[in-house]
Amino acid sequence: MQWVIALATAMWAFLQWSHERDQDRKKERERMAALYVNPFLSACDDLQSRIYNILELKGLKALRERYPDGTYAEETLYLIVRYFGWLATVMRYSPYPHDRELIRCTEAVRDAFASSKHPIGPFTFFSPEQKALGKIVMQRFRGQHGIELDTIPFYEFKDRLKSPPLCESNSLKQSLEALRKADDAESLQGRERLARVQNYLVDLLIDQEEKVGFSLFAGERKQCPLSLEEISSPDSQSESTGSRKKPSRKKH
Repeated sequence: MQWVIALATAMWAFLQWSHERDQDRKKERERMAALYVNPFLSACDDLQSRIYNILELKGLKALRERYPDGTYAEETLYLIVRYFGWLATVMRYSPYPHDRELIRCTEAVRDAFASSKHPIGPFTFFSPEQKALGKIVMQRFRGQHGIELDTIPFYEFKDRLKSPPLCESNSLKQSLEALRKADDAESLQGRERLARVQNYLVDLLIDQEEKVGFSLFAGERKQCPLSLEEISSPDSQSESTGSRKKPSRKKH
């Protein structure tokens, strides 16, 4: 009889330990989501939404009306660089390095920015510069979870654009010039590159929102149409397989 009691006690202790472990894992996932996952997805969504609005919703005109001083160009670059910063952070500090689909999508975004398939110029950021720019905009501060990371605010990024190393970046200068000089989306240099980036960011968001179980925004998320050359290219077909037919979620 005593061995039955001992066994039951051991089983209860094991179940209690297992429950506590599950609770600890849940708290850790929630902590990681608050620190890295949610800000990263927000950065992805802000960038894809800005690109879609510029390319498909005549957003340049609206941005010029809102920012008559032309700072909409700096703000757009800030959204790009902010994405670079959160990508590097989330890949280093979160469970994401083990997510194959996320790796596929982020590599597609990286390649779209760096690809030589389109003319090298506005919105061309090679991989080393993507990493360097990402580091520049991240900052550490003490928060409720200890030392935390966040991106610098836009006004600080705008000031840094006037000084090295940012003012020496041809990629940033060419992108700023393209945004300011374009009369509309059709005349925007680098629009094909941006369209590819936006498509892959939407793929990424749809996949990750299904996994985390919530969407950042209600409504319909749309993708920029790609040219026939883009759609028929082997790279585009292989990178988008299984993702473009998923339901969309955000209204732009």
